[in-house]
Amino acid sequence: MIKYYFILIIFANNLFAQNEKRYFYFGRDYGSEAMFNPLAVIINGGFDILQASTHTRELKSMAIATGAKNVWENISDPFPRIKKFGWNNFLSQEVLPLQFDVKKAQWFPNYSLHFLFGGMNFRTNYEWFIDKNYSHPWAWASLTYGTYHFLNEAVENDRYKGVNVDPIADLLIFNIGGAALFLNDDVADFFSSTVQISDWSSMAAINPTFMTLENHGQNFLLRYQPSFWDSISIFTYWGDHGLVGLSIPKNFEEKISFGGGVVTRQVRDKVDKKTGVRSLYVDFGWIAGVFYDRNNSLMASLVLSNRINEKLKLNIYPGVITFKDWSPGIFFNVGNRNQIIFGLNITSSPIGLAYRNHL
Repeated sequence: MIKYYFILIIFANNLFAQNEKRYFYFGRDYGSEAMFNPLAVIINGGFDILQASTHTRELKSMAIATGAKNVWENISDPFPRIKKFGWNNFLSQEVLPLQFDVKKAQWFPNYSLHFLFGGMNFRTNYEWFIDKNYSHPWAWASLTYGTYHFLNEAVENDRYKGVNVDPIADLLIFNIGGAALFLNDDVADFFSSTVQISDWSSMAAINPTFMTLENHGQNFLLRYQPSFWDSISIFTYWGDHGLVGLSIPKNFEEKISFGGGVVTRQVRDKVDKKTGVRSLYVDFGWIAGVFYDRNNSLMASLVLSNRINEKLKLNIYPGVITFKDWSPGIFFNVGNRNQIIFGLNITSSPIGLAYRNHL
């Protein structure tokens, strides 16, 4: 995998050296953009799957080293693994949109989360490093991008040892393809103006009592205003969920959005008894939410679902509640068995502090 990201870094250097125009990060000190930084991206993206009840949130119980080793073994020598899984299965389930059975349509999150939103995230990281005056921002963005995606696969892999083609498709095809796509300014301009994409990730926090990760998750806005509507936009909210609804302008800068859809309740795996090859599929539930944003930076959200770990999730970002010159991020969650989780984040911090009444 290293050589593929090295190629991406060289390509990014040649392309970005002549253009530093901003499309996704503007250094705003309010909302979700105020909470955006590379370490927050690594935490929210790397541990995103822990929102599903099939994965523990206790840091000491995670088998990250085992997962990382198995992911590396698969992506460092992918072709024998794909052959064992079956090239037809790999192409139809992971790469091409040919399977529509929910247990086999792994290509859908590959195109959405890894290709489209992943590519936008790469460009946003690049623009963050530009804003902070880093030398070689393309290299730092590539390092952040590769780290969080590899961590995501390692956490998702968990304790499984054996053939796993999912990270092969994710890391070697869709992540690299998405980053390369958003190196193009015309693509970045389209997805920042005609179709608006923005990072609306949660404010991750750690609970020091139980050493659990709380309120994390990588989420994205995708919004489009059809020509036949003067002001109302089609609103979608993506992550381990998919919400569809409408955005209504509150004023020139602010919008109120609402929608409903499906959410990941559990991520299950199936291991073929003959080949020992693992594949993943999702059990879905319902989700609904209301969102308030300013200039595409999320200011507050309230999400309800029948997710096992989080029934209610309220996030209030910096810029809404102020104490003199200080404006924190605040969240409140209700989980399974009346778990109460709340916490505090500060601007530009990658992680905050959380309280939880019980596991």
